[in-house]
Amino acid sequence: MSTARHNGNGIRLFIGERIEHASDRDVLVTVCDILEKGTGWAYIFANFNVNGRQVDVAVFSATTTLVIEAKGYTLPIKGGVNGRWTQVGPYGSRKLRNGYTQALDAKNALRDSMVELFGTLSGYPNALLAITPAIPSGSSLPPSDFKVKSGGLDAIKIALGSISGALLSEDQCQALAAHLTLEGVSGIDAAIDETVLISERTVSCYESAFLEYHGPIGARMLQDQYLLDDKLISASNILKKAMSSQSALLIRGPSGCGKSLLSARIATECMQAGLLPIHIQGKDFEGKLQKIIDTELMLLGASVRDVLRASRLLVKHIVLFIDGYNECPEHLQIALTRSIQAFSLRYGVGVVITSQGALARQELLHVEEIQVRPPQHALKSQIAKLSQEDKNFMNCQALLEIALSGLEAELIGQAATSLPAGASTFVLFDTVARMRLGSFATEGIRALSGFAEKLISQTAFSMSIREFDRFCDATSVTDTTRHALLDSRLVLQRGHRLSFSHEMFFYAFIAESAIRVARTDSERVQAFLRSPRFNGSKTLIVGAMEDDSTLRDILEKTTDRGILESCVRGECGDTARRIVKAKLDVIIAEMIAEISELRFLLNGEGWHSCSIETGVNRPILSKFEVFLPAIGWLLMQGVYLEQIMTACRAMDEKIAEANRDLYEEAIAKKVPLRHETFSQAYVFNRKIALSQLVSFVHSGGLSFRHSPGGKFSEALKKSWKEASTHSEFYVIIGITKFTKQASWASPCVLNLLEHLESLPYHLQLDTIDFCVHLNNVDDSVKAKMILALEDSIDKLGIFMNSLILDALKSLGGLDAEEEKYRAVVLKELESVFSESGTQSETLAWNIFSRQFDHPYDSIYWEEINNLARDQKQQFLFKSLKGASTEYVLFVSTLISQLAKFGDPAVSEAIEPWLTLPAKRSVMPQDAVEVFFAAHEAMGILGLPLPTNTTSSVDIDGAMQACGELTYWACKLNNGELESSPQTLNARTTLLTYSATASAGALWSSTSRMLSTDGTRVNVATRYPKTALAICRDALTNHESQKTYHEHGLMNDLASIASFSIQVIGQFGDADDLQRLRSLCDEEALGHEALNAIQKIEERIRHMK
Repeated sequence: MSTARHNGNGIRLFIGERIEHASDRDVLVTVCDILEKGTGWAYIFANFNVNGRQVDVAVFSATTTLVIEAKGYTLPIKGGVNGRWTQVGPYGSRKLRNGYTQALDAKNALRDSMVELFGTLSGYPNALLAITPAIPSGSSLPPSDFKVKSGGLDAIKIALGSISGALLSEDQCQALAAHLTLEGVSGIDAAIDETVLISERTVSCYESAFLEYHGPIGARMLQDQYLLDDKLISASNILKKAMSSQSALLIRGPSGCGKSLLSARIATECMQAGLLPIHIQGKDFEGKLQKIIDTELMLLGASVRDVLRASRLLVKHIVLFIDGYNECPEHLQIALTRSIQAFSLRYGVGVVITSQGALARQELLHVEEIQVRPPQHALKSQIAKLSQEDKNFMNCQALLEIALSGLEAELIGQAATSLPAGASTFVLFDTVARMRLGSFATEGIRALSGFAEKLISQTAFSMSIREFDRFCDATSVTDTTRHALLDSRLVLQRGHRLSFSHEMFFYAFIAESAIRVARTDSERVQAFLRSPRFNGSKTLIVGAMEDDSTLRDILEKTTDRGILESCVRGECGDTARRIVKAKLDVIIAEMIAEISELRFLLNGEGWHSCSIETGVNRPILSKFEVFLPAIGWLLMQGVYLEQIMTACRAMDEKIAEANRDLYEEAIAKKVPLRHETFSQAYVFNRKIALSQLVSFVHSGGLSFRHSPGGKFSEALKKSWKEASTHSEFYVIIGITKFTKQASWASPCVLNLLEHLESLPYHLQLDTIDFCVHLNNVDDSVKAKMILALEDSIDKLGIFMNSLILDALKSLGGLDAEEEKYRAVVLKELESVFSESGTQSETLAWNIFSRQFDHPYDSIYWEEINNLARDQKQQFLFKSLKGASTEYVLFVSTLISQLAKFGDPAVSEAIEPWLTLPAKRSVMPQDAVEVFFAAHEAMGILGLPLPTNTTSSVDIDGAMQACGELTYWACKLNNGELESSPQTLNARTTLLTYSATASAGALWSSTSRMLSTDGTRVNVATRYPKTALAICRDALTNHESQKTYHEHGLMNDLASIASFSIQVIGQFGDADDLQRLRSLCDEEALGHEALNAIQKIEERIRHMK
């Protein structure tokens, strides 16, 4: 029995078979119409057999149980309560079954069945002989009695309102429907229309199979909090968006954070809400979306055609779920995005996508992005399903603290009883592997470490089934062990290739193979740790070391920041944690001691004329910067805060001493001594250890890497309570402002704001900036902060005024004036339209820029966007004419907005920006953005490029060629770009300079601006064959590469080489593997080379 899905006022409809007779249909329609106008619940059974009797309609409600015998008499009927009835017509008469008896027998048969199922019942159902549309004139039928009523369709309403015996509850009705094996349908259409009924049956079978497969996966999801536009959103609200949003939902987060579980949960809940989810895997996409949808639906007993038809007939909205978009081969990701777009537009389906990163050509879909964060400790504990009664609870809690994903948390739960105290992440994976392998653990671990060693030596990520057979034969892996490996799910076979089932298992067995090769040879182990081939396994290799002396030797010599941080986190085991922590204790003590030997000097006049002279050489501090991430993690656990405050107090004493000793000299040289000594101590000096640590803190090194530990809040509050010096406040402001602790620290910051003029310059900056990060501040404190800031305006300089206004805006201090300022904006806009000439154009540009950087930027944005279309075009045109050629921030955005109007007349403003950008630019990357935005705009507008002489200088010619290719990419279809004669000259130019300048120009053309990432034409992806040839040549001639800009971001040969490897990984083939493998051990390029190899391997697998 399927569950009825009728939506009207608690009415449920079940059938034995489809309704075929007109009289039955008329009666059923009338019953449904009457019941739907009511407010109570009702169950309707139609066209079913019970105890050998056919029943046309039975109705169950809270007040009545009614059996209806439907008849479609059109000629007079004569008969009594006994015997057959006679129908009289113009050509004679015929005998019919007794309708009264049929109704009575049906009533009694139904009651007997109810008694059999539920036991004794009080009273009997009512019965109605319903003749449609009415009893024919001239009929002679038995009168209605207490056993059977009779009448036309109008009698049904009376019968439904009559109280009867043999009443059932809703649960009993459901049980009776199941007992009679009736089929639940959504309504009248399904009961009487075979096409609709077939569609309902299709959907019912599909839903059952879908829930059977995806239900258990979704059920594993535990409630977490997610982010939409930096605001918290619950899983239930994500479901609502999936059901109603016109946007595609992108659920984005790192590996192991629960995206797939969330996707499965939303899909099953969509189905329960009446939608039709289709759930597919991104990794299965091979170029045709409908193929993988059909394959998935066939596994669930349906087809694309049937589901789409059912969706139309039953008006059920389809939602397409694509899980693991990032696992789709990279060269197919654009095709997948376009296929999703086309499928969504054609069939009106919703879209939900999970991915670790952004989508290729994401602008093709209107996307709302849901951020899934790595699991927090509480969620990891839920995933692990541990209780305090568990034998190894405390040790597992420590492991959960360092677990980086839901997978690791789940494995910890599985291995809880077997993990030793202080276990490393390697031991966790090793324990799980041994559990899965059971009695084959010893042989299995040996085989898997050999398999990993074979892959890493070949710089490969998978192996063909034939090669795996040979490997097993060469290493004496028996057939039973081989089967055990596959059964363990540690190794996965897809098609004709085998690989580890999860990259973390691959990394763990690489670590095991490295330890088996190196044994206790620390030099050999350090060589592994330096090699990019082992990048994903470094922490696991250290965690696998069980010889303490070898481990200590390795950790004393390593300068790998990631390893040192992993050690203090406990990922490498308790022994490694203790070794590194002991070393950090010494380093922190040396950092404090170093301060006592510092000496401040004045070596010039005015600003930036102070320096610091250090004392004796302290070798242990020579590599202090490599320990900063480890110290930072400990800081967020509440460790070392007290020592750092001690160091700050010592530094403040040194600053005070210098301010006294150098006072006269500073007056003579006009040096702002109070500001200079402080900025040297904490901002400009990068030699002393404390300065390096404070710089790390203020650059976001804590907030972007770590979540606070349980003791952090208490330690931070203690530091705020005890702080008394400028140095202490400067450091704890940097630690606090990006954390949830910022709000309760606001009273302390208020005290600083009220003495802002007396603070050193950089402490002034950070005190003001702190206000921008405040949320949920007590209103009385906020009001005082606003007053303090307002009191500081015009006392600290023009630049400070701008920062103060930003702080006031964040605190709501400008809200009262904001609407008043609207009149100012409107007057400025009026001036733009009423005046002409360069002054008007400059004003327009200034107004445009204020949308992005002004205390009242939202007012500027609103009023510009409120302009009529013609006015807005005129405004943007003037803005571009008046735009600064030196400070070109926002010019590319302006050009793009202007091009969207599609008016060729705007080219007058765009054409000046088609010239090559200055090689010495204040904003080098922005200048490049403008150059390419201008070429793109001309292509969008369909206008010819001005005729320019091609430069004979390779870097200029290559850049011009990239601009032209950007232009043609907006005019021609993608399939034409590399064969069109219009692009031939530009492509030839790039190939001519491929040994020197073309790769750098391609790299420059790839947008790295956050605001336009993925939306502007990427020359390399639009011209893949040309880009591949260029980058192959560039990698061969690595040292000869040139960059366009003479200084700044672009002057980086390593970055060009890295870019070239990425292009080869995206578009290359098997011929590129040998060259890439030769780079795998290079520190600078090895990681990119490995990624490129993995992509090419994946592509080759899909092409076979």
